[in-house]
Formats: sequence, C-alpha cells, structure tokens
Amino acid sequence: MKTLPLSRLDTADHLVTPQAFSDIDEHSPALSLMTDFRQHWPHAVSVSAPALEVARQMKAEGVSGKLVIDRQRELVGMLTLERLSEQSILVALHRLGIDRSSLTAGDLMQPRAAMPVVDYEAVASATVTDLVATLREAGEPYCLVRDAEHHIRGLFSVSELSERLHRRLSVKPKASIIEVLKA
Repeated sequence: MKTLPLSRLDTADHLVTPQAFSDIDEHSPALSLMTDFRQHWPHAVSVSAPALEVARQMKAEGVSGKLVIDRQRELVGMLTLERLSEQSILVALHRLGIDRSSLTAGDLMQPRAAMPVVDYEAVASATVTDLVATLREAGEPYCLVRDAEHHIRGLFSVSELSERLHRRLSVKPKASIIEVLKA
C-alpha cells in the first residue's frame, strides 16, 4: 500500500464542469454524452413530492429534468421544467380539481410508458450526430438508455448535449405539452 501526497488548494485552483471544455463534437461517440447510472446517481425525486418544491429544487440545482421514482426506487416517470410550467400546472389543476399546493411530481410527470428508450448496444456504435438526429426525429428532449440485462442504464438530455457542444440544439415536440396533459 502507498500513501498519496496531500496538499492544500491554491487560489489559482478553480472548479471545473464538463461544459468548460470543448472536447466533444458531432463526431464524438454518443456514449461520451450519456449520463451513465453505473457511474452517477440519477437526479430523481419521489412520485409524491410536492411539484412546486421540485420546481424550486430543479431551478436551484440547474437541472431541466428529474426521474420520478416510487417507494421501491423504481422508475415511474420523468418530470421536466416544461411540465412544471405555469401553463402545464393550470391544465393539471383544472383536470384534477385540486389546489396548487396539492400537486405532486406524479401529477405532472411524463409516465414511464411514454418515455423513449434506446438500447445501449445501438448507442455504443453511434456518434453525437446520430444521437441528435434521433432525438429530433422523435421530438423528445430526453431519452433513456437500456442495456441487454434490461437495466435502465443512462439518460441523454438535449439541454446537456447543447451545453457540451456549446451551441443551442432544439427539438420540436411531436405534440404540445397541453395535448399530452389533456390525453
């Protein structure tokens, strides 16, 4: 066994984030942009969490989406800032007949069955260009990744892709959020 040398931070030392680097481009492997749940805990929230508190948390954390889980920590859906918009909240309040403070993550989430998923094996040979084209074609800002053992292995986010590529990527939804909530 060996002991590593320790020191103290200097004023010249700065905290970095992946967005600070320009090492990803359209030809990079798609897997380089996947949030891999084997290495990182997913951003998740309880299905029963108050929706307005989740919105505040997401804004404070700078995330645009959180996975929604049940008591057994199983995935039940996805909650995005778009689904927490004032317009979406008003539609949900009208549909459910409850007051604003009673709204939960489960009331506004995209259900698990409606979430797009791509197989890990397909992503392993894809480029960032392939991934962006796939998300645009599907009209989805998020996509889960499933491995051969049926583990929900990771997540792709258009907002994360935009930050890492240092350019705005847009995905036009196939249906408006209002149409989805009404359905």
